[in-house]
Amino acid sequence: MGPALFRLLDNAQLETARETLEATPAIMESFDGYLQPAAYVVEPERFVGVNGDGMDTRDTMWGAVVRGKQLIERGASISVALHGIEYMLVMRSRTMIADTQRAVAAVSARSRNPYAGYVRCLTPPSCGRCVVLAGKPSGGVAFQRHPNCDCTACYAGDLPKGCYADANSYLDSLSDEELAHTLGSRANARAWKDGADVSQLVNAYRHKGDVRTAQVYDRRIKYTIEGTTKRGWANWAMRNAGYAREAKRGGRYTRLDRPRLMPETIYQIAGDDPDKAYRMLKNYGWILR
Repeated sequence: MGPALFRLLDNAQLETARETLEATPAIMESFDGYLQPAAYVVEPERFVGVNGDGMDTRDTMWGAVVRGKQLIERGASISVALHGIEYMLVMRSRTMIADTQRAVAAVSARSRNPYAGYVRCLTPPSCGRCVVLAGKPSGGVAFQRHPNCDCTACYAGDLPKGCYADANSYLDSLSDEELAHTLGSRANARAWKDGADVSQLVNAYRHKGDVRTAQVYDRRIKYTIEGTTKRGWANWAMRNAGYAREAKRGGRYTRLDRPRLMPETIYQIAGDDPDKAYRMLKNYGWILR
């Protein structure tokens, strides 16, 4: 079992390294518009058998067996222990393959441009949090990820204006159902089509509990507190429209004294009047222009 497992892992690392060596120059050329010759040869075999920290893959994978023994010692059944071992083997294998890809991409890119840096690339389908960051550079440090994020870090040299990928180009390719799923609701998808800023829509869900519901007289509204602090765009837009005033109610931040309505509620209020809907979207800080 052990030798077969490590042969599979070695083959996966080698194949990943070869594919990355082939893909990285093509990606850099598509971003930069040209491709510099490599200053040295990158050998994919050098990346086989080690993890991202430089440790032997066998030592890393052995930790799964240790985990299984620990579960047995704590009274778990054999089936539970085997499941724990399987889960850790899968997760560690995935991590090592990803580490191999990143390491090879870094070495390959900098063989052609020592100043090459990371650019965030999507692996569709992507969530809204990733879409708004598509094409954004992060220098020599890979970007942060949310759990189960499948975005990749591609390399570019000069980072021309064209590589700052616009999220709208990805959203334009989606069906209505996919667009609603990516942006959080059908109303948000409709608002984006009507001119709402995608970052404003996505960031409304940035923190758990930011989007809330409330009963106001005979209407149930959906609102968010995102963007309502002193430096938020919605703060400026709502005050400028006369919808709200700033109020200090304890805590760290000064916020507005009125809620920022979500597009779903705005469309309910506007009814069949598209001009009113547009005006409200703008006054609540969803449309920026």
